[in-house]
Amino acid sequence: MTDKNTRGSAATAGDDTGSNPFEEQLARHQVPRQMWPMLSGHGVGPLVEKLGIIFEGITAARVVATMPVEGNQQVAGILHGGASVALAETLGSFAAAVHAGPTGRPAGVDINATHHRAGISGLVTGVCTPIHLGRSTTTHEIIISDEEGRRVCTARITNMILGPT
Repeated sequence: MTDKNTRGSAATAGDDTGSNPFEEQLARHQVPRQMWPMLSGHGVGPLVEKLGIIFEGITAARVVATMPVEGNQQVAGILHGGASVALAETLGSFAAAVHAGPTGRPAGVDINATHHRAGISGLVTGVCTPIHLGRSTTTHEIIISDEEGRRVCTARITNMILGPT
């Protein structure tokens, strides 16, 4: 992660004073500590909690997270397509936030997804990589795979980068 993503908020990167009200949540979802200041106002959000998303890495070049199929199924017992899209949007939004730095605010303007196969059980893993990183927009591709490495879903998200409030 670049330096621009860890400065400029009320807390500083590496601040271990316990001043973040979402410390427990951020730790539970394995958000890297250097991102905690950026998330001190809202944490990871309630949907990440409900879906059980766990981050494995968050950088400007790559965001990786897992999500269980169990609890995120549709009526037929397979992974709900909406859960896959929610995972993709989460990863793309986190990636856009890292790119935008502490003063930028990403806002999703487009997302699309192609579902290739059913997620049946276990965990799915989403890997988000940039397609375009501009000053006012970002576009990312998210590939979601099952535990056997088979592609379950391919998504693309475009975020607008808004300035400070």
